[in-house]
Amino acid sequence: MTTGIPGETLQRYALSERFRPLRHVVWARYADATVLLDADRGQYYTLKEVAGRIWELLAAGEPLIEVLRLLRAEYEVSAEALEADLAAQLDRLLEAALIERVAP
Repeated sequence: MTTGIPGETLQRYALSERFRPLRHVVWARYADATVLLDADRGQYYTLKEVAGRIWELLAAGEPLIEVLRLLRAEYEVSAEALEADLAAQLDRLLEAALIERVAP
């Protein structure tokens, strides 16, 4: 279920949840891309514009509800598409062991 209502969920994630990069991940923004380095595995990742913006907001400690609000203000996209894209990006970052949930 996708929703933009505070207190609800973003598919598998609560809108109040926060995530942060793991300590072994170094990152930098270059023009319209964000480059991540998993220093433990020596693996690089390149995030395009929107995925890079999501990374920046997560790294800044923003809760998902704020990530959604800011992205919605910055990009012309439907709420449903944005929520689905954010959930998919979170899935990929967690699966690659690049971020972790921040305990409440």
